[in-house]
Amino acid sequence: MKKKNMMALAVAAALGLGVLPPAADAVSTRDIEQKRGEIDALRSKRSEVQEKISEAQKNIEALQSQQKQVANDIEKLNIAIEETSGKIRNVSADIDQTEQAIDQLKQEIAEIQERIEKRNEILKERLRSLQESGGAISYLQVLLGAQSFSDFIDRMSAVTTIMEADQQIIREQEADKALKEKKEAELTEKRNKLQEDLQELKQLQAELAGQLEQKNRLMADLKQKEEEEHDHKMALEEEKELIAKQEAAVKEQLAELERQKRAEEEAKQRGRTYASPNGGGASSGETPSGGSTPPVSSGAFTRPANGPITSGFGYRFGGTDFHPGVDIGKRAPVVPVVAAADGIVFRSYYSSSYGNVIFISHVINGQTYTTVYAHLEARLVGEGQHVRKGQMIGYMGNTGHSTGPHLHFELHRGGWNEAKTNAVNPLDYIPF
Repeated sequence: MKKKNMMALAVAAALGLGVLPPAADAVSTRDIEQKRGEIDALRSKRSEVQEKISEAQKNIEALQSQQKQVANDIEKLNIAIEETSGKIRNVSADIDQTEQAIDQLKQEIAEIQERIEKRNEILKERLRSLQESGGAISYLQVLLGAQSFSDFIDRMSAVTTIMEADQQIIREQEADKALKEKKEAELTEKRNKLQEDLQELKQLQAELAGQLEQKNRLMADLKQKEEEEHDHKMALEEEKELIAKQEAAVKEQLAELERQKRAEEEAKQRGRTYASPNGGGASSGETPSGGSTPPVSSGAFTRPANGPITSGFGYRFGGTDFHPGVDIGKRAPVVPVVAAADGIVFRSYYSSSYGNVIFISHVINGQTYTTVYAHLEARLVGEGQHVRKGQMIGYMGNTGHSTGPHLHFELHRGGWNEAKTNAVNPLDYIPF
């Protein structure tokens, strides 16, 4: 039994629950119930995050479906543009052929005009001849001048032939004029129709190109949204895993509280109380790599690394960015990072934003705290490992979304969450 009690003491110290205090400050049922409440809250939060993950997946699938529809629209528009371009080429070819036909018609019209002018000259000559001989009277004189009846018949036939020839010339002249006007009208109509068709096709081509540009912009926007949704889902999955790790750590803390409670009750039955052993924090000194660890201060927390505060807690950059922790600048080639208090490492991994990061859960005077150590060059502790206040856990670095070598340190009164609603100013708790 004595061995069991000593084991409980050792585990309690490693968990960051503190050592077993005197009987007056013994673990209470309220402490245990509080831990159970934290577990329930974490379980509920994990369920909420899972719902958000499912919703994000639905959004991703919806965006992919929209992209598929837009891709089909783009394919149809490309086909329509290709067809329209083909029609434009055909109409342009028709216009070229029409222009050639226009040139041919102009030549024919010129020939017709030349014939009309020649016929006009013949008529003018005929009129001048009639005027010089007295016009129609000359025909009568021709007839009356016949020497015999047969001569009269011959002269009548000749006059009739001449008159019919004159009228034929007039009819041909009028037909040539009508043909010229008809060809001019056909030429004008054909040209106008082709030009109208070409303009309509070019307008359609421009409209299709505009629609294609809109669809391409929409596709780019949908892809961007899908990428953002994937990032959001990844962040949620990371948050879910962190919550699960926190839940496991709190469960282990609860189990230790219950073991401690049982050990206290057994000790009371024997009329014994436990004395607090030495906190055993690591002392300041040189590390194997040559860098110095910060001195372990009294109180619940100690500073996690040597160096100046380069960025404080709260809003910065004109109130546009909330900084949920403090940044400690790197001022030596090697800067060790230590645990701010006794606790359990519930997450130690590489994050796209935090880089190499360690999350530690602590229980101090019944209150759960979470500390975060980000942008580390290297991590020296793994998940599930118990650490002591001042124990070296890694080295300051510049990994993840970092603008320079430093330690980003967060302190949360309670569990960590994506919104950082539990974040508190470390300077209010730690003597920097």
